[in-house]
Amino acid sequence: MRRWTAWKLAVSAFVLFHMTATLVWVVPDSAVKATMFPWFRSYMIPLALWQAWGMFAPEPVQTSYTLEAEVSDAKGISRIYEFPKVADLPWWEKMPKFRYPKLAANLAVDEFKPLREVAARHAVRSLSVEPKSFPVTVQLYYQVVKPPPFGTSQVDRMTPPTIETMAAFQFDSWDEVHRR
Repeated sequence: MRRWTAWKLAVSAFVLFHMTATLVWVVPDSAVKATMFPWFRSYMIPLALWQAWGMFAPEPVQTSYTLEAEVSDAKGISRIYEFPKVADLPWWEKMPKFRYPKLAANLAVDEFKPLREVAARHAVRSLSVEPKSFPVTVQLYYQVVKPPPFGTSQVDRMTPPTIETMAAFQFDSWDEVHRR
């Protein structure tokens, strides 16, 4: 009987914590939010549980973002890492990765600034840059595609995307990129 009570108490505590974190995340800016927000950031951001209102009026997001990284090594060789595009995947691969576009779209927001370095390290690891090629510099950027003009249904594919640089990092050693 005590074991069951302890389990119910633990589950209830977790649900209360999660609901409080979600509520703090979505309430308008206030003194309470400013005080409590840091407590929940390390829970909400890594799990991609945050909420945002960018899809709603009066100013919904109007553009498509593709996150990429240019990695240049000590030898002058540049490589491009394209972060996963979930829209290009079959449905069975989309399901576990449905939060990727959310991270990519929100990485430019200041509160996600610490994750930019994590994304840069991921790009270097994914490109398998060898230890002898360090130091490397990583430039994170968006390729931004504007929506089609009102009244039309397709974007002119000949119009090049706009490049918006987000951040740049330098990693001096292989160990610096691979540390946890």
